[in-house]
Amino acid sequence: MKKQNGGYLKTDAVHVDFVNDDGEGFILLDSLYGIEPGEGILETEYLKEEWEITKDNIILIAGDGHSFIALDYEMNPSVPEIIYIDTERGDAHKICDDFDSLMDLMFTVEDDDDEEHDDIHIPTHEEIKAWASSTNMNEVANGVYTWIQDFSMVKEDNLLYEAFAKVFDQGTEQQKITIADAMRTEIENETITNQTLIDLCLTLLRKEVGLDFIIYKEMIEENLADKR
Repeated sequence: MKKQNGGYLKTDAVHVDFVNDDGEGFILLDSLYGIEPGEGILETEYLKEEWEITKDNIILIAGDGHSFIALDYEMNPSVPEIIYIDTERGDAHKICDDFDSLMDLMFTVEDDDDEEHDDIHIPTHEEIKAWASSTNMNEVANGVYTWIQDFSMVKEDNLLYEAFAKVFDQGTEQQKITIADAMRTEIENETITNQTLIDLCLTLLRKEVGLDFIIYKEMIEENLADKR
């Protein structure tokens, strides 16, 4: 972490001695959180509350919401253990004794599509925010869509709210439908729980008269009602 402020790793998996959704004997890990104000590992408390993680003395260093990798300082405040937290099952497993040991356990899962994946560009948070603040409506819509789907980006952000409203004010019908569908999916998967963003989405959908918008509004409202 001292050499690089988070980002993608050269490997994409870690050997473990427990079974999980990624497979038997390994977990997927292709990136680490960085250290940025309001982002990365500094989001630990926000993410713990968001995903109802009750374990204390930890710092989250990677994860997608359904599971996390964390530094666990409970046993040793100086040299934290590395643990795997499964938020869906509500349990945790020790991976190894320290970060150096974690690096020794890292490896690359063989994938026939590796060459194809190498050509895929994954936008950074800065790029996504730049799109959202662009004067080009296509970039704004793309920024909002990507921001919504990027679990690691905080949704409590005025830039996101403003860009979201801008798409519904100036964007095409297809751009609005795409974003509405993304919101529906993320709310259904409980990866978006920010009430301000949800309320904004519903308010804008209620102003639309197209059948698609009415359907998305009703689906979101029904999903929220089921969760109460």
